[in-house]
Amino acid sequence: MAKVLVFDGIDENALAPLKRAGLEIVSNPQATSEDFASDDEVIGIILMMYPVDGAVMDRFPNLKVIARHGVGYDNVDLQAASERGIAVTNTPGANAGAVAETAITLMLMAGRLFETSHDAITDKKAADYMVGKSGQQVSGKIVGIIGFGHIGQEIAKLLTGFSVHVLAYARHDRDVPNGRMADLDEIFQQADFVVSALPATPSTTGLIDQNAFDKMRPSTVVVNVGRGPVIDEAAMIASLKSGKIAAAGLDVIDQEPISPDNELLSLPNAFVLPHVAAHSKEADFEVAKTAAKNVLAVFEGKPAEDQVND
Repeated sequence: MAKVLVFDGIDENALAPLKRAGLEIVSNPQATSEDFASDDEVIGIILMMYPVDGAVMDRFPNLKVIARHGVGYDNVDLQAASERGIAVTNTPGANAGAVAETAITLMLMAGRLFETSHDAITDKKAADYMVGKSGQQVSGKIVGIIGFGHIGQEIAKLLTGFSVHVLAYARHDRDVPNGRMADLDEIFQQADFVVSALPATPSTTGLIDQNAFDKMRPSTVVVNVGRGPVIDEAAMIASLKSGKIAAAGLDVIDQEPISPDNELLSLPNAFVLPHVAAHSKEADFEVAKTAAKNVLAVFEGKPAEDQVND
């Protein structure tokens, strides 16, 4: 019987079409190599963040599709998949609303220094830091959005009520109802909030580096809901400590899961989440449903709508 590997905790309601098609669902944590043990019957994998290279793929000689449960697919070796005739898919737009809401939350939490203000109730060090400091509002500001796909556009949409002016950067020009397209230098120099919604690729890794931070103003708040490697973390930490930028709100960092001793967690002007932006009840269902749709299409010999490799 043909099988599909999924991760524990996936919304099983979204997998109903696979079961109706006669596919067996096999669930495990997808946390270690043992969770990807060789199996000739596996034709599909709905994958979270475990890295899958050619060696892992070769454990499944009949594997036809790897469906990422999410937008990013930097944990899958696309070339190895293409060489083996394996389709790799993602779920563009399925969790855009959840990620966009988190971006707004990070702008508010970091910009207003809310976490440190909360800590100051009982923590003298936090209280000392807040002396003479006030956070800044989002309303009426210039917001630079780097990466203007599904997520970036949804962020701009949600920001409409804040009366901001959006400067958007993307590979292709798009309509920006509450602003305009801009280049990176304009965003770094002019934006009060710099929001990255970029995936990690060879061209985006380290894009926001020390040179970029040097162009920002001391009041700038940096937010990242894309991928951690897009920002040079050492440069960001140095800029936060020196006051070169005001604050950072981060859902993603360079090395995940975040270590408890990561310096970002001890900085009073950094608000950090453990890569949870894409997860809500609604988003988890939509993402799982889209991933399952892609697996089913390949199983039935049809092209997958969301394939990302050749």
